[in-house]
Amino acid sequence: MDVIASRGGAPGRRLAAILFDLDGTLLDSAELIITAFQETCRSRLHRDIDRATILRDWARPIRERFHALAPGRDEELSRDYLRRYLALHDRLARLFCGVPALLRALAARGYAMAVVTSKRRATTQAAVGAFGLAEWCPVIITDEDTRRHKPDPEPVRLAVSRLGVAAADTLMVGDTPFDVEAGRDAGAATAGALWGAVDPDALRAARPDYIVARPENLLALCPPLDGALPAATGP
Repeated sequence: MDVIASRGGAPGRRLAAILFDLDGTLLDSAELIITAFQETCRSRLHRDIDRATILRDWARPIRERFHALAPGRDEELSRDYLRRYLALHDRLARLFCGVPALLRALAARGYAMAVVTSKRRATTQAAVGAFGLAEWCPVIITDEDTRRHKPDPEPVRLAVSRLGVAAADTLMVGDTPFDVEAGRDAGAATAGALWGAVDPDALRAARPDYIVARPENLLALCPPLDGALPAATGP
């Protein structure tokens, strides 16, 4: 099945807004993040960090990851990482197949949308600018916008507040257990995005309301709202 209600779904909910994680959900950025992180660690720490270690902490803010490696040097390392990330961005980053069509269709169906990410503002804006995400997602919540980060619900609560919707009428879509926990604790419905999940088993174990195989499958959960017309979902 392309959409699985892993906790029996969220019966009785009529969604009005969709929140998206960025890395691994809208943006296929694994190679970009791994390459920039490894180059930073080789240059500054003279250490080789394997892919598995980087992916294990995929959902955590970059400063936390550098602090764990070199306490007291996280800001220095983050600055170097940012420089490398931005230099590599246009070559290595891309939206997942089906994402632009999904966003267009959701907008045409009347849904408010936002991005809720633990990335820093500069790296987030690189993707927002390159792929025109602000056309569909006028609210962008980044690392600097909240004191606490996913899995804490604070970023989700801020997003729904800025959109002017209730959390109960919102679906949080993400590829990690952190996304599921943050959405659930904020009172939103949750959907696990298998297409970008680094650890699909951990995502399923987090028991989101829905498990979704491909971006376009989200449309099955989001019928046109009153007064909206269904849109074509081609590329």
